[in-house]
Amino acid sequence: MKTNILMIVISAALVIVMSFILIFVFSLSNPDGIKRLTMTARDVFSGTIRSNDIGIYYFIAWAFLTGTLVLITCLALSTNLARTVLAPINRLKTAAENIAEGELNFDVLTSEDAEELAELCDSIEKIRRRLKENAAREIEQQEERNMLIANLSHDMRTPVTAIKGYIEGIIDGIADTPEKQQKYLDTIYSKAIVLERLLDGMTEYSELELGRMQYAFEFVDITEYLSKLAEEYRTEIETHNLSFTCSLADKEMIVLADKNKLKRVLDNLIGNAIKYNKEGGNVMLTQEAVSSGVMITVSDNGTGIKKEDLPRIFDGFYRGDSARSNIKGNGLGLAISKQIIENHHGKIWVKSEKDEGTQIFVYLPLRRKI
Repeated sequence: MKTNILMIVISAALVIVMSFILIFVFSLSNPDGIKRLTMTARDVFSGTIRSNDIGIYYFIAWAFLTGTLVLITCLALSTNLARTVLAPINRLKTAAENIAEGELNFDVLTSEDAEELAELCDSIEKIRRRLKENAAREIEQQEERNMLIANLSHDMRTPVTAIKGYIEGIIDGIADTPEKQQKYLDTIYSKAIVLERLLDGMTEYSELELGRMQYAFEFVDITEYLSKLAEEYRTEIETHNLSFTCSLADKEMIVLADKNKLKRVLDNLIGNAIKYNKEGGNVMLTQEAVSSGVMITVSDNGTGIKKEDLPRIFDGFYRGDSARSNIKGNGLGLAISKQIIENHHGKIWVKSEKDEGTQIFVYLPLRRKI
């Protein structure tokens, strides 16, 4: 658009300037030059040209010079326009070839002269950035999958080795008394339970990731539900030489939930509060009414979580610093819990300080029975 306007304006200016120059020159050489030029112009437009009229030569010279200047101006502006358009097009072509080859470490430079091309360059640059982010995310997920395989191999090797050893002990006759055989069988059973839990965790996580997990939602009085679970948790917590504090609401609070899936979440949270607690520490389960919902909090005064680890604790397979990673687990518990709570239209988040303890908050919206 700017080039077209420039062509019109510059051409018109050249015609006007050249006209004034020729009129001035003709007037100097002929006393009645303006009058004669007027008559010549009238003769040209009327189609009657006199061969002895000198004005006709000036008219031809004017037409030739102005036409030549206008042509040169249009060519110069067109060449500049082509160069302005071709440069970003070539950059876009190079960018498209790089993207097709998987090379994303470059910048698509914008065009300062062509607004439409500038918008196209910006769009291609956004695509490049999105593809680069997706590629980085894919690499990160691949690393997480590799870490999962390594963790599973490590976590499964110990119980498998123990099961194999105790079975060999029975076969070789080392367990030569009924009491010893029963002890071996109990150990084999406990190790098999560990393997089963590992496989259950992987199955649940895969189902959640693929969106295939089935839910059996029902109206649940969360106060009564937590009250029943609290007694079960109390026994488990006290066997680890920890104290348990439970503070629940004193009224009915109805939520729409899958009892089994919700228990899976609470088992994970209570289990973490036990695993990462200190000797003689405390685990607390609280429930309170908040705006249009219920808040469930599981707290401990254990090792806590580093500030830099907090944003990633709900990522699959993430196990934080080495001190926490030394504790058994595959890093799937909180990732599974987060997806289950979100599928209940709730929220889950964490507050923690290193060596001070951790609080996990679960919010569920209240519902009315229909």
